[in-house]
Amino acid sequence: MRGSGLTATVGRHTVGNALVLHARDRISSEAQALALAVADDPHHDIVVLDLHDDLPAGIWESVAAALPRGRRGIRLMVCGAGQDVSSLAGQWLSDRLARPVVVPYGHLIRGTAGALFVHAEHESGWIRHTPGRGPDWDGKRHPRPAWDGAAATYLPTSAYGVSEPLPGGVWLRDTRDDAAVAEHWQWLTSAVPCQPQAFTVVLGCPGTPPLALDDVARFWHGLGDEGRDFARFVHYGPVRIPEGDHVGQALADVLATQVVCFTGVPVGNPDRPRMHTVTPDGRLGWQVYTRELAYEPRSGPSAKARTPKILSYRAPLVLGEPVAPMVYRYTDDVVVEIVQSGLWIRPPEPARYADLIRARPADPAGHAVIVDDAEPAVVPRLRALADDLVARLDDATRERSMLHLASTVAITTNRPAQPAGGALPDGATYRFTAADLMLHQVAEEIHGPTVALPVLSERKRPGAGPATPIPTVVPPVSGDVPLWQQGPAEPELPSRRAAPARSQQPPPSLTADVAFRVLNSLQSVSTDRGLRFQNDPPPAARGLPGEDGLVAERKWLREELRQEFDAAAGSVSRVLASHAGFHAGEETMTDAVAVRLYLSPVAVGLDAALRGGEPGPHVPFARCVAAGLARLPTHRGIAMLRADLSTADLAAISARRTLTDWGFTNALTEPAAALRGSVDILIWSMTGRRTRLLEFGDGTGVPARVLFRPGTRFKVLETAQRRLLLRELSPEESDRDHVPFDDLAVSSLQRAVERWAVSGSPTAALDPVAAERFSRVPGLAPAPD
Repeated sequence: MRGSGLTATVGRHTVGNALVLHARDRISSEAQALALAVADDPHHDIVVLDLHDDLPAGIWESVAAALPRGRRGIRLMVCGAGQDVSSLAGQWLSDRLARPVVVPYGHLIRGTAGALFVHAEHESGWIRHTPGRGPDWDGKRHPRPAWDGAAATYLPTSAYGVSEPLPGGVWLRDTRDDAAVAEHWQWLTSAVPCQPQAFTVVLGCPGTPPLALDDVARFWHGLGDEGRDFARFVHYGPVRIPEGDHVGQALADVLATQVVCFTGVPVGNPDRPRMHTVTPDGRLGWQVYTRELAYEPRSGPSAKARTPKILSYRAPLVLGEPVAPMVYRYTDDVVVEIVQSGLWIRPPEPARYADLIRARPADPAGHAVIVDDAEPAVVPRLRALADDLVARLDDATRERSMLHLASTVAITTNRPAQPAGGALPDGATYRFTAADLMLHQVAEEIHGPTVALPVLSERKRPGAGPATPIPTVVPPVSGDVPLWQQGPAEPELPSRRAAPARSQQPPPSLTADVAFRVLNSLQSVSTDRGLRFQNDPPPAARGLPGEDGLVAERKWLREELRQEFDAAAGSVSRVLASHAGFHAGEETMTDAVAVRLYLSPVAVGLDAALRGGEPGPHVPFARCVAAGLARLPTHRGIAMLRADLSTADLAAISARRTLTDWGFTNALTEPAAALRGSVDILIWSMTGRRTRLLEFGDGTGVPARVLFRPGTRFKVLETAQRRLLLRELSPEESDRDHVPFDDLAVSSLQRAVERWAVSGSPTAALDPVAAERFSRVPGLAPAPD
């Protein structure tokens, strides 16, 4: 390059933080945009060389002459030329000017706030050329953060897992869906800032298989101290974690050390980025107040997890003056506390359940405004102040705000948050009222091949001779035939009280003769309801998991209903594989198949058998179903069914005050035309479970179904002509005469009736065969024979 004696005309202009050298008359748009965006460099002069035509003779001598003299290094970026040109120019200019020159080797990617990131799969980054010496690697990012070396290389973490550097940190993800990865990679590189003191570790990619914790552990063990000290995990896509855990706690337990998690994904200015929750499809949710949470590992496998510690947070100006960390004086007698899930408005002295409120994780889709109800007399005032507080928040947060009573939040805190469905009404006339208690949690429905369940095809008693298996009928499923066996032998099941030893022999296989006896015995259980209330059954007759677990029940289900189990397992396994909320394992699979079998028409008689209160082979089946429901999304909001009740019936129910149902209570999230009955029964649900994930897709499924487990109690709030209003009680809650939540529930239930009346025709899809399940009043016993 040197010694030609030729020079070329080179223009020189300062643009932003860079000196732009250009061989043409005008600066190209690419060079101009790069120069305007790049962040300042305290140690180097930033030079953008604009070369978009063939290199003119003598260009490099002209470039060297155009550069200012000095001892500072040069950070050189060449537009319109390849990597080799940059490398050659870097070394030549370094020797020519006797100055260090730093050039990119790889693709130059612009991040947020002027950050520049150099990326390719291997050995990419900024390369420093020093006079008389070979090139040295000088990092991946400009400005260079303290943790830069920890996220410099594209590395596999498993057969399908990788850690890929990003401008703001690193991304641990699955590799099997290039289209999904490309879409989210573009967003992560352009939106997540490079923070000098925070190493963002993004976990998972929406739309791809869940990331295994083993991948995270392998990545962690390869980090040096500079990476671990600054690491901040972000739950972005699906991650396979133990049932009921949160990502931060699962990581702390697996890595056996404290881990720090961002409460959302950081976007914006690297000095103080905004922190937004991430919905399951990768979209941004609301801007959280708590920013960083520290999780400590459990002291033992069965030990209770400690509440994560809030390390940093932001406070809206409308909260008032601080009186304690994260606590602000809103009025003389009311404070607002910043918690993980949103804002808690309460008296100055926190209630006894304060730790449960503080432990509640944020809902990605909704900002929680929690109204304290420990003192019923002050609830109306706190609700009025909650109205005022929400009205003063920014528009985006206000539109995502949801009202919660502290007592209900405390009850449900131990369950992991699920994405909420629907949205609060918006507009200039927004008002935060009891109608905003519609907190549905909608799980995405999975469409795919449906495996039909075999049924018992004959109802005639078999003749004499050896028992033969019942022939299988290919879909569609038909008939009202139960799957479990009733006979003299019962499986050995765990029991919570002493009882005579049961037979050690396993139940006989499901033959035609046994099936006939099962069918007859279940048909003898009357499904015609007389107005009798259910009695509490003995523990051996309850469809709830016992203290000793479900080992015997699950084994019985897999062995005695093997054919039916295998038929349902295929479609169920696809659902489990597609949702990170399900931890893969034999127990999860067995319980999910049990729910799938319950949802089929052949299990219609199970609830009548449970409500009868007698032990039998239906009990292990029901216990597996109950365990499976515990893994499904919670429905907090309104559910309804319809039944035939007279005025006298309603009076008797009103006098009862509390109804306990020992079968599974079936309800809908919205009315359906196929419902039969004279009285609408509306339930305010707190722990009902949405079954959409496991419903059949052949027209017999009920996507709007909500199921309540056996033993659920319902408080009678109001009886009127053609209407019965109930509220689900938590296991710990007493049925005292009146609590503030009763008024809120009644108001919300009444508003639902008004809304349905205005909207017109029912919308829920309900197969007429399945409608019978939605006509059973919870707590009423089957009619006697």
